[in-house]
Amino acid sequence: MNEKDKYTNKLITAMVFHAEDTGGLVIHLNGFENQNHANNFCRKLMKNSGIEYQSIRELFNLPTIH
Repeated sequence: MNEKDKYTNKLITAMVFHAEDTGGLVIHLNGFENQNHANNFCRKLMKNSGIEYQSIRELFNLPTIH
């Protein structure tokens, strides 16, 4: 299996929450192999949506909270 197939064949699931009163939208994505896989997915999703993406880790040196 090549590197591309390793990531494109993985099932990604999503929960979407829409706040009708504010017009807000929260999307929780799950199923990534690692942080790099998640960032690559987000960059592509945002690019295809016409939104510039920068991860919170790129903006601030924050620890991961679980």
